[in-house]
Amino acid sequence: MRNILLPLILTGIVCSLTGCLSSSSEPKQVFPPDSYDLADYTQVFFDDFNGTKLDETKWSRCPQWQRQDHGGYWSDECSYVKDGNLVLEARNNNGRLESGAIRSRYDFDEGANSGKIKFGQEFGAYQIRFKAEKRSGLWSAFWLMYANRPDEDGTAKYDGEIDIFEIIPNDQGKMYMNSATHWDGYGSYHQQRNARHYIDNSFYGKWHTVTFFWGAEKYKAFLDDEKEPFLDVYVDAFGEPALGDHYMKITSEFGKWAGAVDPTLSTKPSYFLVDWVKAYQRKPETLE
Repeated sequence: MRNILLPLILTGIVCSLTGCLSSSSEPKQVFPPDSYDLADYTQVFFDDFNGTKLDETKWSRCPQWQRQDHGGYWSDECSYVKDGNLVLEARNNNGRLESGAIRSRYDFDEGANSGKIKFGQEFGAYQIRFKAEKRSGLWSAFWLMYANRPDEDGTAKYDGEIDIFEIIPNDQGKMYMNSATHWDGYGSYHQQRNARHYIDNSFYGKWHTVTFFWGAEKYKAFLDDEKEPFLDVYVDAFGEPALGDHYMKITSEFGKWAGAVDPTLSTKPSYFLVDWVKAYQRKPETLE
């Protein structure tokens, strides 16, 4: 009896200290602590668009789908590299509204790589330097998406969307940068949360840098060298926490919440320019 009890006692002590997991238990997610100093991060992705064409080892053009309620389409012809910048063009092409969009994942028709991520991560930091034009009826955005098709299960676990910013030029006369999370698919179960940072005409036609931190507890974003963030929210108060590797998207598109479509787009297209994009991961030694 003594030989039987001793292992049981020792097992009880270990379980009380560390917890016992059955073989069917899901592994516990280990979250890194939040940090908003890039000195604690290592750069893991960079593109300065200095070539003569889009680097297809890093990006793919988004499918040429119809988008939103103005009836616009993403067009391969509207995403290109010129003069050291990514150019996302938006235009009225003989009555067809077209705009550019790219993402850091493979398309679903690329053989063995179909649907795989070219670059993605869970948590980390992101930076983008860009210049936007104020043109009513369309907006430009930098966002993150989970790779697989969304699960409508009441959570954002492995199906989330994180909109770092959407530049809205004319929502009933208001201009702002919209940040948002979306989860539970895009049908009847769809849910979202959002926050606005209001801007004015001086924002447009100038180069800006946004730095975004995706932490375990908070989303935080800064515009240029401003010390105060334009987004500072607890993850669990901003919708369901997103988990899993997310790829990047840089897009322009038409939609009614951005106002009526600028009639001059048929003769004078709009251009959203991106100078560079960077992504970072926390240095392991800062996680202790």
